[in-house]
This record gives sequence, structure tokens and C-alpha cells, in this order.
Amino acid sequence: MLGVVTISVVSAEELANKKALAFPEGFLWGAATSHFQVEGHPKEIAHRLSDWALWTAQSGRISDNTTADRACEFYTRYEDDIALIKELNLNAFRLSFNWPALLSDETDGTSVHRALDPVQVQYYRNLLSALKAQGVTTFATLFHFTLPEFLAAAGGWENPMVIEAFEHFSRLCAESFGDLVDYWITINEPLAYAYQSFISGLWPPGKRGEYLSAFTVIRHMLEGHARAYHAIKSVNGASQISYTMHWRPFVPKNRLNPLDYVARFFRDYVFNHLFPEAVQTGVLRFPFPLNYNPFVRKVAGRVDGLINTCDYLAINYYTRELSQFKFIWPLDLFGERSDKAELDTNDMGWEIYPDGLFDLLTRDTLPYQKNGDGSKRPIVITENGYAATFEAELTEGDWSLADQTRISYLTAHLKAIHRAIALGVDVRGYLYWSLLDNFEWAEGLRARFGLVRVTFSTQERILRASARVYGEIARNNAVDPDILLAPSKNTLL
Repeated sequence: MLGVVTISVVSAEELANKKALAFPEGFLWGAATSHFQVEGHPKEIAHRLSDWALWTAQSGRISDNTTADRACEFYTRYEDDIALIKELNLNAFRLSFNWPALLSDETDGTSVHRALDPVQVQYYRNLLSALKAQGVTTFATLFHFTLPEFLAAAGGWENPMVIEAFEHFSRLCAESFGDLVDYWITINEPLAYAYQSFISGLWPPGKRGEYLSAFTVIRHMLEGHARAYHAIKSVNGASQISYTMHWRPFVPKNRLNPLDYVARFFRDYVFNHLFPEAVQTGVLRFPFPLNYNPFVRKVAGRVDGLINTCDYLAINYYTRELSQFKFIWPLDLFGERSDKAELDTNDMGWEIYPDGLFDLLTRDTLPYQKNGDGSKRPIVITENGYAATFEAELTEGDWSLADQTRISYLTAHLKAIHRAIALGVDVRGYLYWSLLDNFEWAEGLRARFGLVRVTFSTQERILRASARVYGEIARNNAVDPDILLAPSKNTLL
């Protein structure tokens, strides 16, 4: 049983005496969001539909049958939420630009070269300026899973026209917001997007088992990332640009079964290494036997302008995956995810495994931490967080208990990062997912990741205990050892 955490202000001298886990000077402590998950759809932009807005309007698409029509109403409440960021002593914030809403209804001759709506440009400039006024370092994502309706109708990322449209949008955003954005992210979790949209079918366009489509999308996203990178650099050569990867350690379910190691290899390479290796080398490469498929060989190969289009590593990390071999599923990379957890889990069934983050920082990403000139790329953890469900928070007691586990998750992962930094890994910042409870894609409003509890019917915000703990960590730039709690099965602490 986890004890209840008492939050108190501790002086720097007291922390030193306790041998607190001190982080490097200037470390970024922040939180992350994305537009569709928090902004809502006010009347000003409600007519500019995205594929996700259309998707959530269809019955049965979302597990709790909710939509993001209101979400957190961040679009109109962002000033209050920035005040919470300041109250929590955070100095970094990640947002994303609403591609569908930013495009004007007029075009300059072609559907992919739409101008930006000056009203929406001003909204984001006001938002970014308010963050900068509070001394907050800004991270901005260009594609966080939502497509404008007209591009989705044309086939989305399966259609190469989206590459040109994305390049154009990226350049316009760099011109409109570049003076207010510190770190750019071109594409969020490309492999997660390709899998959920074209293999699991849980996200729009809802295709199932279409691996060849997914591989085409990966190719086009690599091209889109490269062209967006160069478009932003053409506006400001000093821009810091990356893409985010949802990294997961893949572990064989049966350590005595060599075939489970085969499944682990395929899934680890495709879901973790395929994209960053391509960015590092400029070549998209598929493992044997996939590379013998004529179609796969067609989408593989060199990508123009791709090599080394990454200025820092942006890492999203939540959990690990147990892999089991299935010979009859070659298109599912000869494996499936085991639903039988070996460790404590969050309420979405994701295992809590901070060791995986340490291994990721000190081993798995080492090939991608080097620039072409041999210098090191810095790293920012752009997402990491714990989900409790709405059902677990129905009573004040359950809410409090769920948050103790969130505190444990947070501090255990921060200890993993601290250990990696002590070994020389250049981690510059940590962005907790998420600042607010929000619309969590196929899970709807049910999955609660927020440091801030949101009652969606009233839009009331309440700082959770985990927010207070994180705020003290940020204020001190150190983790008090008195709050280093760990899940009972965790192997790190």
C-alpha cells in the first residue's frame, strides 16, 4: 500500500542535506498538450473540420462515446491555464498547431497551398506571447494526428500530395510563429499514427491490417518531415527541430521461447528504430523478410533531404510491451502484444517500467544521439505520464489513492532520467503528459493523465497532489528523496 504524500516547501539547504536528486542548471520542467485534445471547437473554427472531428461524430468510434467538441476549452481558457503553469513553477510547455483550423477558406490557386487565417494566427501568437511573458520555453508540434478534412478525403498521408501540403503549412507556421517558438516538432509519433490508423483501425481512416498502406504512410511521413525541416530552416536557420517517437521496450513474453525473441526483434525494429534510423542515415530500410516483398522494396530506399534532419531527440515514453510469436501473422511482424502484465499497470493496462526509460537513454537511442559531425544531440522527454480512469476517481478517496500512484510513476521516471544524466546523457528537459485531463483519442475523456483534474461538465480545474509535488520538484530543480515512492513490483527503486 502506498502512503499518502505530504507536500511541504523544502529549502535548498535541506535538499542538499538529504542528498536530493539535483538536475542540471537550466533544466526544463514542463507539461505537454495537443490542440485537438484540449482546445475544443468554438464557433470561430467549428466549420473547419478535421478527420478526427468527423471520426468522433460517428457512433461507436470512441470507447466512452464522448467527443472533443468542448474538451478543456483551452481555446478560450488558456490564460487561466498559463496561470496554473506559472503557479506550478514550470518553465516549458508543449502545444500543437491546429492545422485544419489555421487554414483559411480561401486558396491561392491549389488546394494544398492555402493561406493561414489571420484570426487564428493571432490566436496562436497571443497564446505563445502569453507563455513567453511568463518566461516559458515553447515547444510547438505541426502534426499531432489531425488532418484537414479535404486532405483526409484525398487519402491523407497515403497520398503524396499531403507531403507538399505539409511542407507549405510548415513554412507558413515558421514565418508566422518562428519568433515565439523555441523548439519545433514536425510530426508526433509517426509509427503510432501509422499503426493505429492503418493496422488496428482505432483511429481515422479506420483501416485494419493494411500494413502496405502503413508502410507507404511511413515513407510519406519521412518525406514530409524532411521537407518541413528544410522549410523551417529556410525561414530561420537557427531553429531547433525534431520529431517525436513513442519508444517502447519490447520484451519476449516467454524468456525461454526463442520465437518470442523473433517477435520482439521485428516489433522493436519497426516500431522503435525504423524511423529514427532512416532520419540518421537518409535511407528507409525494412528487415528481412519484409524487404523481399516487392511493394515494401518499392517504398524503401533513400529519402531526398532526410539525412540528419534532427537537431535534438524528442522522446515520448510511457510503458513496455510483452511480445509473443505468432507464425500465422507475418504481416503483424510475427507477433502480438500480450495482455498479461508482469508489473503494476496504470488504469489503461500499461505496465509501469521506469527501467525502460533508463535503458532507452543509455543504450537504445545511442546511435541517434550523434550528429553527422560526431557531436551529441541533446534529448528532451516530450511526453511521459500516468493515466487513471474516471471510474477510479469517482470518490475523493479513490481519486487521492490514484494520484499517489501518479506521484510514484513521476518520481520513479525522474530518477531514471537522473541516473542517465549522471552517466553523461545530455537530457535537457522533461515534459509531463499532460497538464490537463483531456480527450485521449480512442479512450475519449475516460483516461485521466492530467496534473490538473478537469471536471468537463463545468470546466473546473483542480490541482492534484501530483501537480503540487511536480511543482516543488520544478521549483527546487531537484527531487526530494522523501517522495521517491515506487510501485511494489517496480525493478528500478
